[in-house]
Amino acid sequence: MADDDDVTSMYEFLDALRDVITSSDPAKRELLAEMIDGYANDFPDDFFWATGAQAPVLLHNLMIEIDSSCRPDAQSKPRPAIRIVDRKPQGSA
Repeated sequence: MADDDDVTSMYEFLDALRDVITSSDPAKRELLAEMIDGYANDFPDDFFWATGAQAPVLLHNLMIEIDSSCRPDAQSKPRPAIRIVDRKPQGSA
């Protein structure tokens, strides 16, 4: 890559994605928000993995950006952090 080439960072990509979603038709944004909620309800393990700390950074940021930009600010849904519960070992270990 030449020194004069611009590099597009993940954050520039996410900003552009947010701009596209927030400038789109409000009814389509609402439908997208409903689909995200439906996916989160129907496949919680997949959804919360994709938005959690174990997901690759780009996937995590992409899912969060899409989820928050398709909703009005007043309806933004903070997603809870999912923790794996420590369990006592079974048996005499």
